Amino acid sequence: MDKTSTAGGSGSDDAAVAGELVIRPDQAPPPLDDDDDVVDAEIVESSVFAPLPLGGIAPDYSDAGVPSLDYLRDKIEGRYATALGGTELGEAAAVREAAARKIAEEQAAIQAEQQRAAREQAGKDKLEEIRRSMRPQS
Repeated sequence: MDKTSTAGGSGSDDAAVAGELVIRPDQAPPPLDDDDDVVDAEIVESSVFAPLPLGGIAPDYSDAGVPSLDYLRDKIEGRYATALGGTELGEAAAVREAAARKIAEEQAAIQAEQQRAAREQAGKDKLEEIRRSMRPQS
């Protein structure tokens, strides 16, 4: 008997289910080696956690640890600018996509027109051939 068994087989497999093919753990296929696309990377420390100045508190914070209004304004303006930039990039991508779609549609229309003209010419040629074959040959 081979390494696989069915429920009606030897009866020694407890995991067998009626009518299903069961593969025992000792015959499991080898694991897939899908690490070919993994790239080694280096961990880069973020500058967000830069050490505090000698005073112990960041310059944009008060002694009580409260951020200044200028700091908050700069942070909000930065986030707003980032959002505007993302919107502009999205709109530009949509415009490029629409232009590409329009070009593709125009090319498809030109190709369809060329195919129609070729079919029409082939039909005219065939009709002319039939007419020539029906003329009395004198």
